[in-house]
Amino acid sequence: MSSSEEFGSSSSPVKKKFRGVSPAKMGEVGVRDQGPGHAGRLWLGSYATAEAAAVAHDIASYCLRGGTSLDGLNFPHVISSKVRTDLSPRSVQKAASDAGLAIDAQFAIQKSSEDGAGG
Repeated sequence: MSSSEEFGSSSSPVKKKFRGVSPAKMGEVGVRDQGPGHAGRLWLGSYATAEAAAVAHDIASYCLRGGTSLDGLNFPHVISSKVRTDLSPRSVQKAASDAGLAIDAQFAIQKSSEDGAGG
């Protein structure tokens, strides 16, 4: 399944409204989360696509809240049974960031191949 089939095609950073995702500077989207028992919010980064930010939010939400949060996720089918729920806040940030950046990379590769095929 391609990233566009799995997440929907995104031509603008804030095309759709996803839980936990908000517009950030220069056309990017930002995401932050606050888990139960955490004093502050975790900044999860800025991403080129809203889908990437939504996946980062989902990973962080699941890591912080566990399986009880599946109903509130943007893409619950993306969560693997291997995602750990016993991570430190710093590790949650890293896991969420890695997931979001991977989605952005998939969109960039797809866009690049479409641009090359069309021209």
